[in-house]
Amino acid sequence: MSRRERLLNQLLIAPRSPEADERRKRFNELNQFVQSHGGAWLTSLPGSHEVTFDALVGSALPEQLAAMGYIVEKTGTSERILAHPVAQRFETSSTGALIPATEGSTKPTTVTVTNAGIAVVEQFDLRMP
Repeated sequence: MSRRERLLNQLLIAPRSPEADERRKRFNELNQFVQSHGGAWLTSLPGSHEVTFDALVGSALPEQLAAMGYIVEKTGTSERILAHPVAQRFETSSTGALIPATEGSTKPTTVTVTNAGIAVVEQFDLRMP
């Protein structure tokens, strides 16, 4: 048996860490929850101590996770290419210029532009309870 085969064999028969197994299980459950709440992605390695995720701007997921007892901290913004196109609504300002529609605005949409699916996302650190 070669040295490489012996090392691989030792790795395969080594006792598993119950703590690592539990962390991996919790990570998988969290990943399923995040994926089921559309518009969010875990960006950490599976089983990692440090968990990070991206969410579309305005997503309720950060608040939902905080309500579940997680410590959620926004760390920045980035862009993500989505699997589907993104529609942006624009209104006409008092000067006639097109401006992005704001949430809750009662002005009529003047133009809707569909782009290649690039969206701004907020980045978060997440600490398990």
